Amino acid sequence: FLAGGGRAADLGEGYFVQPTVVTGAPPDSPLVSEEIFGPVAALLPAAGYEEAVELANATPFGLAASLFTRDLNSALKFAEEAQAGLVKINQETAGVEFQAPFGGYKASSSGSREQGKAAREFFTQWKTVYVDPG
Repeated sequence: FLAGGGRAADLGEGYFVQPTVVTGAPPDSPLVSEEIFGPVAALLPAAGYEEAVELANATPFGLAASLFTRDLNSALKFAEEAQAGLVKINQETAGVEFQAPFGGYKASSSGSREQGKAAREFFTQWKTVYVDPG
């Protein structure tokens, strides 16, 4: 553990963990290869941009991705190449933006987008009714 890793006992009963940063986990470990909906980040070393994108896309999930860079070309390339439903450049992400359609790629998606402009379509149950008043 680079930071955290323990139970957040000050939050009372329940399954709460401290914000945690882990290094040295192999790419195929559950810590890296599964979605963790909690304050946990696994850091993987990469020799450069191409390897970093390859590692990021190697997971069966694709909810969200972030890239921090000063290079606009790298940012635009990452936005295109990242296999994620939400991509942020120079911003952190929790994987959800309430003003935008929510959903990921690959195993992170149910196929629907229930927020943003897509919300009306998601929450509408269509019905067709024909009436012959005669």
